[in-house]
Amino acid sequence: MSYETSLRMGRRSYSPSPPPRGGYGRRRSPSPRGRYGGGGGSRGRDLPTSLLVRNLRRDCRAEDLRRPFGQFGPLKDIYLPRDYYSGEPRGFGFVQFVDPADAAEAKYQMDGQVLQGRQMTVVF
Repeated sequence: MSYETSLRMGRRSYSPSPPPRGGYGRRRSPSPRGRYGGGGGSRGRDLPTSLLVRNLRRDCRAEDLRRPFGQFGPLKDIYLPRDYYSGEPRGFGFVQFVDPADAAEAKYQMDGQVLQGRQMTVVF
């Protein structure tokens, strides 16, 4: 059957295309700046400045974290995620420091501490 005949009959003939060069699936390209966004330079810039704080009370506010974590150095940001649909807090948060050394010290000192009656877990 010719191509024109197949078009009239509503069928098309397709030849299989080769798979993509990288294969199927989602792949991330490597970042030229490294894992933490540092562009080289001193080793301190390559260290993380953000801490994940788990096991927070649902009514915990950013101010409740600012006092205990702020004693280790200046804070850049505190983020307490909320559920997309209900708007309720999710029970964990992120505390970001300006200096990576302050973040490391806060992680060491605050991991396992009790805040508002709950034992926190602090990880990078």
